[in-house]
Amino acid sequence: MAKIIVSCRFKKNAKGVKNLIKYMGTRESVEKLPSAREYDLASLSQVRLIKSVTNHFPQSKTFLEYTDYKMLPTRQNAHEFLDAVAERYADCADELKGLVGYISQRPGVEKLGKHGLFSQFDLPIDLDDVAKNVSEHNGIIWTEVVSLRREDAERLHYNNAEAWKNLVRRNMNEIARAHRIQPKDLHWYAAFHNTTHHPHIHLIVYSTGAEGYLSEKGIRQLRRAFGQDIFRGEQYRLAKIETGYRNDLKQELMALMEDVQAHRNLPNTDYYLQILQRIQKEVQEQKGKRLYGYLPRKVKKLVDFALHELASEPRMKALYDKWIEINREKLSLYYDPKEEPPVPIERNIEFRSLKNLIIKTALSMDFSQENNLNAVRFGFLISSLARTIAQSAQKKLSDLNAKMPLADSKEREKIREKKLAHGQKDGSCGRDTLHA
Repeated sequence: MAKIIVSCRFKKNAKGVKNLIKYMGTRESVEKLPSAREYDLASLSQVRLIKSVTNHFPQSKTFLEYTDYKMLPTRQNAHEFLDAVAERYADCADELKGLVGYISQRPGVEKLGKHGLFSQFDLPIDLDDVAKNVSEHNGIIWTEVVSLRREDAERLHYNNAEAWKNLVRRNMNEIARAHRIQPKDLHWYAAFHNTTHHPHIHLIVYSTGAEGYLSEKGIRQLRRAFGQDIFRGEQYRLAKIETGYRNDLKQELMALMEDVQAHRNLPNTDYYLQILQRIQKEVQEQKGKRLYGYLPRKVKKLVDFALHELASEPRMKALYDKWIEINREKLSLYYDPKEEPPVPIERNIEFRSLKNLIIKTALSMDFSQENNLNAVRFGFLISSLARTIAQSAQKKLSDLNAKMPLADSKEREKIREKKLAHGQKDGSCGRDTLHA
């Protein structure tokens, strides 16, 4: 679960927003649940209301408060979740009558003067005027919530309105970009709510010029901007560790390539040599710069395949697994990386330098000498163990065509047309072929 949650909704008309603004700025304190009952299991009425709420507002299941409730369904956690739903859907809570009672029972807002509302500049804000102006706005109005866990808010000093106010102001351009609004047309108001488990801000955004648009990509941009700002120190620490593993991977690949060239106790040496020889041949036939970014797509696929195979060596795989672990921890500061599978190393843009290293090594190798050595060595493989290794290497070489990356549809069509033109049957399996 990400450490920062950003939930975004919009209204095409301003009905209900007037009351939301007043609620954001003037929410009064309530008496907390008695401490002796905080850890009791949620009441039957709470359970029924939560079921009704999640059916009516399915997006509420992504709230941090809902995660806490599912892990530990106590009265307190049930209250926190219903509290969060009542806040974030305050402009339409009348759609679910069971929430109406909760809206009038919120924990207190930290007030900056007579109310807790703030915006881009430290000018006096008349709550009634703001509510009136926003409610009369004819365009789209976004109502958003940015939330942290209590432990993170305390540790990073986001437990007060001043810190959140400065955060939003620093990221005004990012907010505008995410909503596709010109910065000069962006208007926003916010208030900080210091709730027990998840301190958060309510944010209202709209444009006074051209209409904006907030896509899923825009929401991710917004979450990333806030997350990277809030967790800046942790981002820097994890990035340094991540860079260390990336450098270790490069050094390990260099050592592996040296071992391949020197035939040092690698069962797959002949297999790797065959791939590198093919890379050398293909790259030498190309004009221009002999770098990955300048190669044709077919040759790039071959280099990708080489990196994939070399990265399957135990030491390489262990280092890449560690890099993935740190990368996921870094990304989890602002989104849940468990939503996506790990990126294979050959598709990871962070490791393009490894592809150029493979190309450079392949071009520097003398394969005429390597082939002579191989012929002599195979002539003397008389032990059963040596024959087993040789057979395994030969099988890998035979399977290489079948394991090559799939050709795209255009390439398959060209192959099919060429076969038909030469009177051959169209028995293509849709894969690139690799010949020794």
